[in-house]
Amino acid sequence: MTSRMQEHVVEFQSLAGSVSSISSGNPNSLLKATAGLLDDADLQSIARADYGNDSEEHLARLIDIARLCELPSPLQWHPREVLELTRWSEPGQQGPGMVANLSRQCAFACTVLLVSYGDPRNAGASYGGNQTLINLIGSLEALGLDVEDDVLSLLFWLIPRLPEHEAGEIPFFGLAMLWFALGRPHQWNDAALLGLCEWIMVAEEAARRRRSPGMDASGAWLVSGTGYDTHCDRWRKLGRRLADRLDMRHGPEVREAVQLIGAMLA
Repeated sequence: MTSRMQEHVVEFQSLAGSVSSISSGNPNSLLKATAGLLDDADLQSIARADYGNDSEEHLARLIDIARLCELPSPLQWHPREVLELTRWSEPGQQGPGMVANLSRQCAFACTVLLVSYGDPRNAGASYGGNQTLINLIGSLEALGLDVEDDVLSLLFWLIPRLPEHEAGEIPFFGLAMLWFALGRPHQWNDAALLGLCEWIMVAEEAARRRRSPGMDASGAWLVSGTGYDTHCDRWRKLGRRLADRLDMRHGPEVREAVQLIGAMLA
């Protein structure tokens, strides 16, 4: 890890660690919540995601993860392959009867993958974490789950553990934290939210400079800092909706900072 990346991580841990609801950084609480939504048919559907190939082996591993709410280290091809394929589900493009099913499966798959990114033994298999993250946000929103604290705990635990080659993804994870933290104004006061906004801005500029060393930090805000840009439109849509997460309990400085971040991204 570069010294600058280490500085960003230390600053992040300092500001987020002051929030009591996430200070423990539990990576498994969201895994338990999403696993608890699944039935046998969901697990079988995930296991068949690779055109049914090796479905029995995939299913056996998936059942273990869902039952124990723990991941093997490292997370092997069975079931990583079908989890990665399930991650790309587009529930919104399906009929009403399938939206809930696919959202449950996608939420679980994305959660397992994100937890796996925090294990150094999986470092070679984690690329473009922002794509997994935005699909998690979308699936959780579709399900209407009250899991903000669980997501925040996972992200607080994960950000310092992201591998070096995922440095460009860090500001995306910070933005996701802001999205969920805005829904917890009693736990995240204005000072904590402002600190998170400032940290996101600094981390985003560093990611752009890192991607284009020796050049000015030009390019589209946030999305130009990553080479994994298949879901940039979904991040921009998130930016357009970011200010909607504000309410009357947020002070004027927080409102201004959040509106600025949303406008730059959108």
